[in-house]
Amino acid sequence: MDTEKKEIRFIDSRYRELFRIQDGDSIEISYPNGDKVERKCTFLDEYHTRVGMMVFHICEFAERMEGIGATYKPVKEHVLKSPEQAQPDRDRAVPDGPHGRGR
Repeated sequence: MDTEKKEIRFIDSRYRELFRIQDGDSIEISYPNGDKVERKCTFLDEYHTRVGMMVFHICEFAERMEGIGATYKPVKEHVLKSPEQAQPDRDRAVPDGPHGRGR
């Protein structure tokens, strides 16, 4: 049995990685009307995750959130960095985007 926690990747609608969280961690979704909800996320495979009770392809989730103007971010402050973000020799600014974490 594989007991190692999996990483869930969150991307924008152009497949650019925004952040990663551990399987079982939560994200906060902020809606344009000011409502905020927290949803637990479950790793299904590299391209699918359960957000709350709904299953999404990672790009489908990004497109839906973008389409309604919602933003999302990890609940925990410590976020797993993508390999690109983890390289210390890269000076990479992440501007604010429609998902609140760059585009």
